[in-house]
Amino acid sequence: MMKTYNYSDLSKKDIGELVQRNVDPANEIRAIVEDVIANVKEHGDSALLDYARKFDKVELNKLYLDKEELIAIASTVQPAQKAALDVAYQNIYKFHKTQLKAEDKVETMPGVNCWRELRPIEKVGLYIPGGTAVLPSTFLMLGIPAKIAGCHEIVVCSPPQKNGKVNAFIAYVALMLGIDRIFLAGGSQAIA
Repeated sequence: MMKTYNYSDLSKKDIGELVQRNVDPANEIRAIVEDVIANVKEHGDSALLDYARKFDKVELNKLYLDKEELIAIASTVQPAQKAALDVAYQNIYKFHKTQLKAEDKVETMPGVNCWRELRPIEKVGLYIPGGTAVLPSTFLMLGIPAKIAGCHEIVVCSPPQKNGKVNAFIAYVALMLGIDRIFLAGGSQAIA
């Protein structure tokens, strides 16, 4: 059960303690992340396979899923779930599509014209959580703007599940976005 507090009953000290985020004062987490990044830079794919064993508790034969594998995984999503994801896709697409509208130039003072210019990034990397919290919504909210913006290549990393695959919702969204490969890596090793 979640503990609740009444703000007006709290002292400044109580409020200060409650709003503190979990911190790493000794930088222990930072040191671990720096080691992971250095190891991936030095050892490449073999380090990623080692981290899949260590952190994800899965033995991988390869570090990615191809289009055929994604199709097979996505086929397990139930029709009602697909319909819900399709509606979410359409809503998010509609919202982000409006951001492509050209804006008028604004002359802020004589001779000074200001405007916003939109240019796609050629390649973008998306990290999609897929471990304890599978978030297809994150994938939609990152992937749709990248697609609308005209990014030529969308690289996706998501941690493998115990079966060495990604969650079916993640596979389904990948196919919706025209993405035909997902790299099986999570955490800081995926970012490295």
